Formats: sequence, C-alpha cells, structure tokens
Amino acid sequence: MTRIRIFIDFESGDLEDAIDGWQRRSKNLKPVLYKMRAELKDAWVGNFTENGLRVGGWAPLDAEYASWKSAHYPGAPPLVQTGKMFRSLRSLRGVESNIDRHSAEFNLTNIRYAKFHQYGTTKMPKRELIFEPEGFEKRWEPRIVQYITEGRKSLVGM
Repeated sequence: MTRIRIFIDFESGDLEDAIDGWQRRSKNLKPVLYKMRAELKDAWVGNFTENGLRVGGWAPLDAEYASWKSAHYPGAPPLVQTGKMFRSLRSLRGVESNIDRHSAEFNLTNIRYAKFHQYGTTKMPKRELIFEPEGFEKRWEPRIVQYITEGRKSLVGM
C-alpha cells in the first residue's frame, strides 16, 4: 500500500484572534443591550406622542374628565397634565434599569401613577406605555450576531 502524507502549515494567528474576539464579545452583550434600550425608549416616546397608536390607540377620556381637563389644562394631550411622566419617559433618568452581560431589565418611569395608565383601573381604561415593538426580537437577533462577529464597529448605525 502506498501512502501519501500531506502537511499544511499556515499562520492561524488572525483566525485565533478573531475567535478570541467572538468569545469575549459573546460573554458581554452590554453594548448591544444599551442600543436596544435606546430603541425601546424611542418607541415608547413615539407611542406617547401618538396617543398610543403603536399599541392600537388609547381609549378617549370620558366626557366628564375631558371637560375638567380642558378647563384646567387647555390644549394638553390625553395623558399630559404637568408633563412629568413624559419627561421621565423621554430621558429615562431616575429609573432603575438593570443591564448586565446577557440580560437587561428596563423600567419606564419612577412616576408612581404610570402603573395606572399601563394596566388601567376599574375607573380608567388601560393606556399602555411600555411595550415590545413589533418585530423587535427578530430585528435584534441578527444584530447581536453581527456584534459578536464584527465588534463595536457594527454598533454604528444600529
């Protein structure tokens, strides 16, 4: 039996560096999670300014409250009196967000009455403020892979 042995010698340094980068980035997704947070904030702010259009629209104010509100806050949108909740949502300052290497938990606002709008009450319909935008997970899955394989440069434009 005739046997042939072939040895191939190549420099694997670049490949090893790339693999090391993939491993390192896959262990810490914080940069992508911060980008995701920014997109959620934009969606929530847009939803607020569009009177809940992104979640199917908010129920109108009942006639009695609408009359009172127009007298006390003329021209104000449905959920706005002082604007404090909207400013809190727009800035996300003072709210607890936990972003670690592989997960994130985002809270909308520390305004105590926001929960009544989010979930509704027996006297007030739900006017959802926090939501996951349609296609959010599907849109971010390839971006996470792109970040792992390409690094921080892939975050530009996300």
